[in-house]
Amino acid sequence: MTKTALQQEIARLKSEIERHNLLYYSFANPEISDYDYDMLVRKLKDLEAELGENLAESADKVGSDLSPSARVIPHRVRMTSLDNAYSLEEVKAFIQKIELELGSKLSWCCELKIDGFGINLFYDQGKLQYATTRGDGIEGEDVSANFLLLPFVPHQIEYQMPIEIRGEIYIPIQDFLAMNETRRDMEQKPFANPRNAAAGSIKLKNREEVRSRHLHALFYALGYYDSPLSLFGRTIDSQSGVLSFLAELGFPGSEFITAEDYEEIEAFCLAIEQKRYSLPFDIDGIVIKLNDLELQKKLGFTGKSPKWAVAYKFKPEEKETILEEVSYQVGRTGAITPVAHLKPVFISGSTVSRATLHNEDEIIRLDLHLGDRVRIVKSGEIIPKILSADSSKRSPDAASVSFPNSCPVCGSHLERDAEGSINYCANAACPAQLQRRIEHFASRDAMDISGLGESLIARFIEEGLLTGIPDIYQLDFDKIATLDRLGKKSAENLKTAIENSKTKNFDKLLFALGIRHVGSITARSLAGHFGSIDALSSASLEELQAIPDIGAVVAQSIISFFANPANQELVFKLQEAGISFVYRSEQSSSALEGKTFLITGTLPHYGRKEMESLIMQHGGKILGSVGKQLNYLIVGENAGSKLDKAQKLGTVSIINEAELLGLLGE
Repeated sequence: MTKTALQQEIARLKSEIERHNLLYYSFANPEISDYDYDMLVRKLKDLEAELGENLAESADKVGSDLSPSARVIPHRVRMTSLDNAYSLEEVKAFIQKIELELGSKLSWCCELKIDGFGINLFYDQGKLQYATTRGDGIEGEDVSANFLLLPFVPHQIEYQMPIEIRGEIYIPIQDFLAMNETRRDMEQKPFANPRNAAAGSIKLKNREEVRSRHLHALFYALGYYDSPLSLFGRTIDSQSGVLSFLAELGFPGSEFITAEDYEEIEAFCLAIEQKRYSLPFDIDGIVIKLNDLELQKKLGFTGKSPKWAVAYKFKPEEKETILEEVSYQVGRTGAITPVAHLKPVFISGSTVSRATLHNEDEIIRLDLHLGDRVRIVKSGEIIPKILSADSSKRSPDAASVSFPNSCPVCGSHLERDAEGSINYCANAACPAQLQRRIEHFASRDAMDISGLGESLIARFIEEGLLTGIPDIYQLDFDKIATLDRLGKKSAENLKTAIENSKTKNFDKLLFALGIRHVGSITARSLAGHFGSIDALSSASLEELQAIPDIGAVVAQSIISFFANPANQELVFKLQEAGISFVYRSEQSSSALEGKTFLITGTLPHYGRKEMESLIMQHGGKILGSVGKQLNYLIVGENAGSKLDKAQKLGTVSIINEAELLGLLGE
């Protein structure tokens, strides 16, 4: 390769790596695996070395997870990244290099490498002062308010000196899978892997949403601390001692060993790689650290990494199999999801026979044909994903996979959503949507029909008792009492729950209808603003968008819903059943009438939901973000970026819990 061609390839690789850094750190939405990214960086380093110029700094550039306009706090000690090894031979070479440099056999600490999102905690006088993300390594984003919601992490510790404690935020695998299933039901894009989900979740503005993400954390390192480090009169002088120190202070950790030679390290790596899929959290390797803290200080750091540690990364397993067919699932709100049916293949700890293709665009991108030999991987070692199809092995008469124009169940013409990524069936009477729609209608946050769960709904549909949502209010309870494993008492309890549901307020009913993009908070805003189904169903696009937090996509979804004759029939039949579509104000006074509020931070005496209910009882409205329509920002402990934004805006009154209660005369 000529010098000019070499320079051009280096420039191209730099640009590509920078783009992947942005996707990974800023948007938590990587397009390639960690392994593929590291191979790009290695290739860049090799080309720079071939050019003979000192350009390695570009390959070692540390990415940043800082959000625009976020409140940042400098780390007292820089947060670094680890160099990676993708083979045990590389690990062995690393061990031999360090032992040669230091002139002796050494002790090593081997730890599980949690595939999570880095977090830095600062304690002083035994109290947690703040929690920050890794950021750009020099400073991190303040996520203290959300971090306080994590379980099993001490807010106070017995160690009194100032100290930085570091770890990883993660989502347990089973919680992650359940969360993605819920996101598919709500027609939201599933997370690619637990790491991305954790990264996005810790920065959410809605703390109730943060709670629902099931975030956890494990801890394994220190940043700043006063030397010598000691606890209960015992000096801590090793990495294994640090891990024990953290455990004694109440910080959750993971499995580790100390090893005296490479053979012990190799045995541990191989054993963990075998059992990694039985762990409750995702790991992507083993971290090997020099155990002696003083020797760590002696070796120091490179531009971005400690010289005394390396991460042995498990290479993602890829397998080739055959695409046998593609089916199309219809979700609760009509979203059509293509599913690839594969010749069963064992990969990353389990047998895979299906992979979600997400949408029509993914099918086009992959250029899939039936009978293709496809490469699959488990994204984040969890979710089966088709990487590519081998067109060179394709039969000449192989049929291309094309997305249908009509619903595979009811035959209705498919529509494309406003963002152009989802095809959906707009027929609310579509049989494929029936089960999921009834489940949603009866759920706790909707009509709260106790006892009418997934299995009973499926049974009633099979028995012909339910053919649509209105049938809930026409059920034959005498027949139900005769069904196996039910009986008279169960039938009576269900009848009572269904009758009680008729008293639900309009906002609950509106949410229960399952309008695309209308969640419980949006339903509450719509019900309070319009007051009745008649006013809402006749509202124009402009009238809908005039409501705070209602954008063009949501507004158009509402209009489309009420324009559909099947949905009009649904509303009519529910009204016939005795359900009122009129909002009943639950106000106890008008002290806050016409005022808008938003809460940030942790309040001393009220929970977030409790305070929002109190505000609405007195006529106030809750907004979802800081803007010109916001009158009051209620600030609690560890207030987030909303406070900074409100201060910059200059038109928002910033008050605390006591001052709000003062407005109410309490």
